[in-house]
Amino acid sequence: MTFEEKLKKLTQIVEQLDEGNELPIEDSLKLFEEGIGLISSCRKMLENAEQRVENVLETDTLK
Repeated sequence: MTFEEKLKKLTQIVEQLDEGNELPIEDSLKLFEEGIGLISSCRKMLENAEQRVENVLETDTLK
């Protein structure tokens, strides 16, 4: 999944949990766990993107 797809899915999960459609606790926990996984994955993708930007800037500075 792309970052944007993960973010969209995370937004959907948050909306589902926020709506409080009286989901069974087990379903709520599964959504929560999936959301936490998406947050972690998005954070890693952002860190990688930041590192790439730093590398480009560092390379450009050395020229």
